[in-house]
Amino acid sequence: MNGLRYVLGLIPFCLLITSANATPITYGCDTPADRFSAIEQSVNLQNFSINARIQPNEFRKGEYSPLAQIYIASVDEKNIWALKVVAPSHKAKSALVFLDMTVDGKTDEPFLIGNVDLGQQLPVSISVTDGAKISFKIGEMAGTPELALGGTANLKIICSTGDFVFSDLEWTSK
Repeated sequence: MNGLRYVLGLIPFCLLITSANATPITYGCDTPADRFSAIEQSVNLQNFSINARIQPNEFRKGEYSPLAQIYIASVDEKNIWALKVVAPSHKAKSALVFLDMTVDGKTDEPFLIGNVDLGQQLPVSISVTDGAKISFKIGEMAGTPELALGGTANLKIICSTGDFVFSDLEWTSK
């Protein structure tokens, strides 16, 4: 009986994943202090893209900093490319926007690219081709780093210790 409940509980999540690939969705990621919420999926990186608008609405006081991120990692998690929106404190009126990269298990110093105010939307467009060629536009900043993520990777869309909305969220994986 518990197995049936588990399977039935997964159905709405699977429907969410299917619709995220089909049409844009809104992911209202609202979490208490020191808790997180995530959408996770294995994706093909031969021709992958993800688009969203990230809007911080509220930062909560906790042990961990309020955070929203889009995270693409190799299956072994040794190579990771991430966009992070991090509030310096729960009283902040804006969050810092960083790019973060881990290469062969060694994390580089996060690269600050700007900030986003509470209630403001940050447009994000990221694509990966051939499992390594990343192209992004975040706000007004664009770049084309390379990182060996492999043919298949883990996509994670995460928030913690605050209220963040990922609107117009869609990804394709071919």
